[in-house]
This record gives sequence, structure tokens and C-alpha cells, in this order.
Amino acid sequence: MIIKIQQGDVLMFKKTTGSLVAASMIGLSLAACGGTAGKEASSTPNNEATTPPKQAEPVKLIMLQDGATITDDEFKNMIAAPIHAKYPNITVEMRRNSGGDKGIQDLIAAGDFPDFIFTTYPRITLHRDLGTPDDLTERVKMHNMDLGKFDPAAMETSRVYSGKGKLYGIPFSLNFFALFYNKDLFDTFGVPYPTDGMTWDDVYEVARKFSRVVDGVQYRGLHLPGLLDMSTQLTLPYVSQTTGKANVETDGWKRLFAMVKKFNDIPGSKGGTVNHFLKDQTVAMSPGYDVRIASLEALNNTPQQFNWDLVQFPSYPDLPNVAGASSGHFLMLSALSKHKEEAFQAIELLTGAETQKLITNNGRFTSLNDQALKELYGNNIKSLQGKNTKGVFKSKFAPPYAPSKYDSLVQPYLNTAMTKVINDETDINSALRDAGEAANRDIAAKNQ
Repeated sequence: MIIKIQQGDVLMFKKTTGSLVAASMIGLSLAACGGTAGKEASSTPNNEATTPPKQAEPVKLIMLQDGATITDDEFKNMIAAPIHAKYPNITVEMRRNSGGDKGIQDLIAAGDFPDFIFTTYPRITLHRDLGTPDDLTERVKMHNMDLGKFDPAAMETSRVYSGKGKLYGIPFSLNFFALFYNKDLFDTFGVPYPTDGMTWDDVYEVARKFSRVVDGVQYRGLHLPGLLDMSTQLTLPYVSQTTGKANVETDGWKRLFAMVKKFNDIPGSKGGTVNHFLKDQTVAMSPGYDVRIASLEALNNTPQQFNWDLVQFPSYPDLPNVAGASSGHFLMLSALSKHKEEAFQAIELLTGAETQKLITNNGRFTSLNDQALKELYGNNIKSLQGKNTKGVFKSKFAPPYAPSKYDSLVQPYLNTAMTKVINDETDINSALRDAGEAANRDIAAKNQ
């Protein structure tokens, strides 16, 4: 027979005989009646009262930074500090992966893989295929984590890239798109400032007004982000899920190519870079990710500082208020961790309201679907004071495209095709056909 004995904070189980159980029951009865046995028992030292509570064992968690941008200060103040404050026995260190895919494989081979992962959404698929992340489905249920609190597009991105009904990534912070502009240039050229709700056609008309040479300096109206970033706004896949072949000769890709060429055909617009916006300050508008804010913050109180603001990301007429796809930073639990429970508790804390408030105030866009929290964005960023950050929140994320393990084989050919179209070396249909054929040769070779 087995009885349960409470000793301090530890439950102990011992096998006993029926007579011992009976004696125990008699003692309990006498104690309940206030008899001698009860008095003797009361004079016996109470182990629970005198034994100090057992301290939690120290745990060191290692966070792998893989692809997602985070500074040492951000890690210290937004990751390590909140975790240690909540769980004093847990310390967190960061290990950066500078070796790409091979770096991940080397960590696996060394048998020293970190406890949780800080990464971008395309890397979810890579880790999934290598077996490094733990499926969080059951652990989320066990901890009663409310997935409905997160931005729905971010959760959809996680599920799409996790695949097969799995959940590997919990969104920590999101990247947003905005149209940044140089107010000084607009004032100099006498052009009205951009506004929220503009379409790409509207922005094109504004950009044309800056196409001029002044004192030997070429001014441009707009510097576009990369082709692959822009393709997410139209949810354009690279590979067909049914055929496994390149899927680029579509109306969507043709539409995007035509739009990019249209902007580059504005006289003097070719060859513009983000440095023309940030450093030379000869580009009036620069649509792109919120990472631009860090670069603008670095110019604060320097001779290169200029007057800037931001508005809602331009959209297509048939897709109003839709920006690019959610491309935030995700946290994944390592399947190879020896401290899974502690690592998940850390993830739970980092995606909770208090930590999300902290990161939002300090310039990371919250992953929570909470409008009041979003409006705290950048409160502690000097260069954002008085800026139109609320314009950003008028856009929603585009749905994610279905990823393929062959995407990286297609992407370089699309970039090459776009360059040829911009330089009038070929037409759009031919460029996309050639890109698809070249990518399919690489896909076939990969499958041999």
C-alpha cells in the first residue's frame, strides 16, 4: 500500500503496511479530538515551518540569433533583463549565427544547440526541415497561451511557414512598411507632402516632380525597395505548390515588373539607392521597412540630420490599405534544448503584454493585435517625436505566399530579369519566361 507524506515542499511516497495506516489513522483521530496525542504532536517541531523553501535551480538559457536583427543593447534590455526579473534563477545569453545554413548544421553536429531561437519567417522553414524547432501546439494548450492575442497575419505567416498543421514560431515583433520622405526637399521644390492612403499611381505623380538636375546634382523622387520585398504586397509565390516548378509567368509578376519599370523610366531615376535618401539627401521618398527608423535615429543631432516624416505605405487601387506581408521576428523553442519548460516560459513572457509594451516604446512594432499598444510605438525614440506613426497603423499586412524549398533558386533570376527590363534589354514577358526556364533547370538539377 502507498501513502503520501508531505515533507516541506516535497511530496514523498512510501510503501507501508495496513497496521501502520491504522496507527496513523488513530493518531489523526486523537489529534482531531484534542487528546494527548494531539498535544504531543503540537509540541513536535513543524518541518514545514522550519525548513527553508527549496530554491529553484539556476538555469542558463542560450538564445540563437539567426537572421533576425537585434543589437546587443536590445538583447540585454528587451530579452535578458525581463526574463531574469521574472525568473531570478534564469539567465540568458545570446549566440549569433554568422554562418548561414552551414552555421545551423554545425551547431547541430556539435551537440550544443541553443534553447530557443530568434529568427525571421523564411528561416522557420529551414529550421523545420533540419528538425531544430519543437512543435508548440501541445505546449501552447498546456500553458493556456491565447494565440488570438497576436496579429492575425503574423500568426498566419507562422502557420504557413511551419507547414502540415504545426506551429513552430511565436511572433515577437513585426516589421512594418511606411513611406518615408524628406520634408526639406519637398519644401525646397515646393511640392505638397505625401499623405496617408496614396496609391502607387499617386506616388508616381509626386515622384515625377523631383526629376531634375540642380547645380550638377541629380535629384530623384523615389527609391524603391527590393523587388522581392515588394512582391509580398501582391502575395506572389515563386514556385507552384502543384507542379514544383517556377511560377513567375503570372499576371501578378507582370504587374509588379511593369510598376517598377514605370518608376525607373522617370528621367534620372535609375541607379538610386537608399544612401541617396539617407546620406546624399537627393531622393525625396523612400518606401520601405521600419528598419529605416534606426538609420534616421542615428542621424539625430548630427550635421547630416534632416527634417523627415512618414506616411502610410502606398497601395494598389484594388488592394486599398494593404502593405507588404508580415515579416516580423519570431521565437522558436529548440527541440534539442535540455530546458524546454524554462525556454517556453521565457517565450511566453517575451510575448506578454508587459514586455511587448517595453519593446513598443523602444521602437519595435508589437506582435500583439492591440491598437492601444501599437500607438505607444516609438515613445522613447527621439527622432520619432511628432512623426505621423499612426499613419502606419491604417495598413494591414498582405497574406503570406506559400513558401517552397526552391524559392532561393528562383529569386536571383527574377532580380536579373528585372534589371534587364529596367535597362530596356528585353521586354517583361520575355524576361519572366527566361527567368522561369533558368530556375526550372536549377530545380531539376537539385532533384537529380
